[in-house]
Amino acid sequence: MMILLPPSETKVSGGDEGSHLDLGSLSFLVQTPLRQKLANELVALAGNPAASLRALKLGPKGLGELQRNRELWEAPVMPALSRYTGVLYDALGVDTLDGASRERALSSIAIFSALFGLIRASDRIPAYRLSFDSALPGGKPGRMWGPGASELWASVDEFVLDLRSEGYRSLSPLSEGRGVFVSLVKEGSVGSRVAIGHHNKAVKGRLVRDLVTSGAVITSVEELCQWGSAHGHNFDEASAQSGSIELVVAV
Repeated sequence: MMILLPPSETKVSGGDEGSHLDLGSLSFLVQTPLRQKLANELVALAGNPAASLRALKLGPKGLGELQRNRELWEAPVMPALSRYTGVLYDALGVDTLDGASRERALSSIAIFSALFGLIRASDRIPAYRLSFDSALPGGKPGRMWGPGASELWASVDEFVLDLRSEGYRSLSPLSEGRGVFVSLVKEGSVGSRVAIGHHNKAVKGRLVRDLVTSGAVITSVEELCQWGSAHGHNFDEASAQSGSIELVVAV
């Protein structure tokens, strides 16, 4: 099973002393040429602060993010699961997991970012700033990641539980039959369902924590629904269609 998460705009600074980014060490090497291109563009763009702030949709307070991008190749690295922070990752609470659960998290969680594409939670990356809707000189990330989606997902042999946001999902949609996209909803009026909104990230973080602490091994939608029933997560199997399923949340 691969639990696929979006990245976070907020990231921990620092890393392992003496380390630096090595694209050859990252998982799914089919993406290396595009990673190299995006990284080089991001570093070059950081040399023009005004243009970089516009491209990254940042205000004057974002100058510190540009410094991170300028130092991308030399900056220290750490596992991606420790690098990203924010509501989802705080709810997951990787630092509070026991040893066995942490190992399961590192082996089963993956993250799809605008800069590195698909990486494992254990892959070591620096701090940076690039979002799915940023506008690099070579174009938006979605235009670059999209053409290689079929080849990329063909190289993944696990059942993918896609918990990405719609924006990051759009960069590289799952190929048919590779897994399922989870849509978080709540019951609305007159039997309708609506997106849960503000609570989305926290619910996802708690879901992932439950998956890794329970030792779940899921290979199909049916197994996902069975696991959910046993662990307090209401996956609506009747809603499963076209590669997606609804997780009905009480908020």
